[in-house]
Amino acid sequence: MTTTLFTGGRVRAHPEAAPADWLLCDDDTVVATGTTAETPAADRTIDLAGAVALPAFCDAHVHLPATGLYALGMDFRGEGSSSAIMNAFAARAKGGGGNGGGGGTGGLLFGGNFEDPLDRPLGAADLDAAVGGRTALLARADMHSCIVSSAVLEQLDLDGLAGVDLSEQGEPTGYLREQAAGRAWRWFESQLPAQEQRDAITAAAQLAYSKGVTTVHEMYVVEWRGWPSLDIVRDVAATSALDVVFYVATAEVARVVDMGFERIGGDFFLDGSFGSQTAWLSEPYDAPPPPGSPPRGIAYHTNEEVIELFGSAQAAGLQVGVHAIGDAAITQALDCWEAVAAAAGTEAVRALGHRIEHFECASDEHVRRAALLGLRASVQPAFDAFWGGEHGMYATRVGPRRAAGMNRFKTMLDGGLIVGAGSDSTVTPLDPWLQMAALRAHNLPGQSLSASDALFAHTVGSHRLAGGDARGSLEPSLKADVVVVDRDPLEVDPEALRGTEIIGTWASGRRVWPPGEAEAT
Repeated sequence: MTTTLFTGGRVRAHPEAAPADWLLCDDDTVVATGTTAETPAADRTIDLAGAVALPAFCDAHVHLPATGLYALGMDFRGEGSSSAIMNAFAARAKGGGGNGGGGGTGGLLFGGNFEDPLDRPLGAADLDAAVGGRTALLARADMHSCIVSSAVLEQLDLDGLAGVDLSEQGEPTGYLREQAAGRAWRWFESQLPAQEQRDAITAAAQLAYSKGVTTVHEMYVVEWRGWPSLDIVRDVAATSALDVVFYVATAEVARVVDMGFERIGGDFFLDGSFGSQTAWLSEPYDAPPPPGSPPRGIAYHTNEEVIELFGSAQAAGLQVGVHAIGDAAITQALDCWEAVAAAAGTEAVRALGHRIEHFECASDEHVRRAALLGLRASVQPAFDAFWGGEHGMYATRVGPRRAAGMNRFKTMLDGGLIVGAGSDSTVTPLDPWLQMAALRAHNLPGQSLSASDALFAHTVGSHRLAGGDARGSLEPSLKADVVVVDRDPLEVDPEALRGTEIIGTWASGRRVWPPGEAEAT
């Protein structure tokens, strides 16, 4: 048994509590906080040197394998030049190796995080010109679309799938969306050696620690990655100090129960994304998707299929998460939960605290209905920072009027919903400081949160999304998950949050950041 005292600075034990002067932990557990006048003795002391100790963060929506792969591969976030992207692929191809994680993927060339419109459209022909006859995949920032080379197209069975962009001659262009993109992701995953996947997950954990994150909710999409890779993610997570809460996107309830999981779904898709023009809407997009995709986006499942999943999971005692972005997808989720509640009882549904991921186009009525069912909102604040506003991507997709009804975090809180925050990494960076800044500086008037509510959403709120209602603070008997930073997030302007320095991160009482001082990995 080892006691650790954090002292010499400020301790924010809870977003809504007054600051303390010290924090005492016993191995992996918080013992107490208090004022300088009553500072206890301890086996070791961490001198804060004027810094601030906070509860470490929980990112409530991540994709660990992709996060690690992007950290190791070609990342085109913010790049608007098609030529620059193709030149990068050509240079990597000329070097003779792949880069789907480190070079050992049979020559597969991988890059991600591009956003369209680029200065000119890209397709398979462009990738072919850059890489010759090699396999190459370029992922859109939302991961719901990708562009593949002809060598990849030849590997995929895309017959009968929506989301295959077609040329004027009716031929696939190489730009794939939703289920078609899912086929490409599944093929891509099959090319990754197991060690490369392990390295990617380890890299993602180190990135999390560097931002003060010690808990993540892993949204494992079976459709994209298959079942074998899930075993790899679980094996790495079991040896890591990072607390990984799994949500497995599948309708196979019995299989999930047999694997010992307490949750199902997460990114179980009811629709797609706005960036790929596949979020399911009640009215068509202002600018229609390319030929090959429906004008109102893509619906993944019938109501009967969704009710079957919800009902089976409810009966098995599993918490359920679903991906619903467009207003039609959100309506489907609520209609289906109401049908299950009519059979199983509203209080039984409320007791499991099911969640909706993204919940972007939620109307006031949607919020009211969700609150009655006890549903929880898993939101990604940087979506608004990156794509909101009168001239942002949302407005170009559906017009300013409809865009003004999206990502209304304050409305969700005021409506009685439990709201937790995440990044959807790699869609936006795994960075709670970016997310908190976005919560406090919303593009929509009246939708910004206070500093304490923003911190709450990424600590207590995010843990509550997975049923961890007693986690996310540094109160006695809770886990000693601590981050020490150079500024108080409750006392700086939103724009100053992103410059925060992470001095140290502790997971269950063990230091995990920086690497040179880490006691665990």
